Amino acid sequence: MSLWLERLSTDRIARQWREAPSPLAVFGKRGNRDLLVAVDAVAERVGLTTGLALAQARAMHPTLTAMPEDQAADARLLDAMADWCQRYTPLLATNPPDGILLDIGGCAHLFGGEEKLRDDLIARVTDFGFSARAAVAPTIGAAWAAVRFYDEATIAAGEERDALMSLPLAALRVSSEMVAALARLGLKRIGDILDLPRAPLAARFGAELLRMLDRALAREYEPLTPRLPVAPYIAEKNFHEPIAREEDVLATVERLAARLKARGYEPVLVDISELRKAGGGPKCCTLEIRK
Repeated sequence: MSLWLERLSTDRIARQWREAPSPLAVFGKRGNRDLLVAVDAVAERVGLTTGLALAQARAMHPTLTAMPEDQAADARLLDAMADWCQRYTPLLATNPPDGILLDIGGCAHLFGGEEKLRDDLIARVTDFGFSARAAVAPTIGAAWAAVRFYDEATIAAGEERDALMSLPLAALRVSSEMVAALARLGLKRIGDILDLPRAPLAARFGAELLRMLDRALAREYEPLTPRLPVAPYIAEKNFHEPIAREEDVLATVERLAARLKARGYEPVLVDISELRKAGGGPKCCTLEIRK
């Protein structure tokens, strides 16, 4: 799942005000010019866009509130949001400057399925005061493209090609310079390059273009490096039916801990009382492993 906090900078600033100013924009120095780097929804509706000169934006709308960019604050906020998202999965990573990637394989059923997990995530993030979108796909590249350029929130396995072919080449996460160079040849959408000979494309634009295409289409594996390290020692038990009684959960964890202890590790069961409060019932337990 790709979570896109599409107005991270302006939302961060607006949440600090009792009454958020609007239209609101964030500007930054680009070369020797001050340009808009983020705008809120109201600013966008009145015709202000990123890349517009700050002086021109103020001339167009004298009531504009313009704040200097703070990339460090945005990065801290993104990290904090990613840590909060661990309520859904321990396997996630930030996708700067405004995205979070979540591996929800094996977790979605705990929330009633992928769609309900996505809806719950969006509802909670929106309640925090952030504009957000999320999409689910079999690959990181397809999920990233879908949340930014695709009308549907889900791409099923095997449907990556059909879903992505009508999207602009920017959806492949390649540089704007490469997108412009491809456009000069009349290649503007992913479908324009899908069936072209690969060798000439690689020779002219480099291997990165084809690598990002292959990753989006599941032809090449793209790893997700999680914020939390993956546990090096695992013991697990699968059930044919869900278990709901806390006693059964704890008994199962004790048996799993015994397996790990036999290998020379001392598992420590973390209290699940907070899980009960948060979720209305135990959905998982955590073991801390000590050598």
